[in-house]
Amino acid sequence: MMKKIFVLFIAVSLIALTISGCGGGNGFTPPSGNEGEGEGEVETQVVLVELFIQEGCPNCAIIEPYLESMAANDYSRDEMILVELAPYGIYSNQEALDRYKWYLPNTSDRSTPNTLFNGMRDRIYGSSSYSSFKTRIDAQLNSTPTIHLEATRKTTAEGTAITGKVKNISDTELTGLAVNGMVFKNRNKSGFRYSVTDIFEDEKYYISSLAPGEVTNFSINIEGLNWDGQGLNGVVFVQSIHHAKKIIRQSLYIK
Repeated sequence: MMKKIFVLFIAVSLIALTISGCGGGNGFTPPSGNEGEGEGEVETQVVLVELFIQEGCPNCAIIEPYLESMAANDYSRDEMILVELAPYGIYSNQEALDRYKWYLPNTSDRSTPNTLFNGMRDRIYGSSSYSSFKTRIDAQLNSTPTIHLEATRKTTAEGTAITGKVKNISDTELTGLAVNGMVFKNRNKSGFRYSVTDIFEDEKYYISSLAPGEVTNFSINIEGLNWDGQGLNGVVFVQSIHHAKKIIRQSLYIK
């Protein structure tokens, strides 16, 4: 009887050692119930480039091909999103002018071209070289993001709805945020291939504060916007809206 018990003890011990060897000997640790969400994801900063231009502007004609080439060939839309806003002249709209005034209250700063990289994080006023624009874009692309953004759209006969989530992935509280967006279209001519036709200024979603790790859901409804019928592309972005912090924290391309 004692011999049988001893043999049974040895067998159970060997099984226990085998199981523990699979879990710990090769460095593998089974995930706990709290792990998995977001694990393995790499957060990257998308660069929204807002180019304020107008028809007949000589310097605009110099830099437009630079930025359009970068948007088409050098970067994916998970890296850079180009929009062209005309505050004056042909293809202009009031929303583009109002946004320009909001960024730059001083009238003398609002000639064209004027290129903003993630809002007022950086900008180039007037003309510059291809390499200068690329350097600014790369600098923003390599910065550490503070927001994770998700969004989907649905277009019906009544208009377009964009819903999604905003998460603070920084280690500090973020305040004074707004989720906004724009739609743009290819006007099939040089200089206006990313021409903004509408900004969701009246429909934007405000977020007063967002603690580290906090997630909030948002919804933007734009009545009468026939996204598919007009062949539009779009961008949704999270922007700090305080007077001194007109910066874009994250952007997402929406087809």
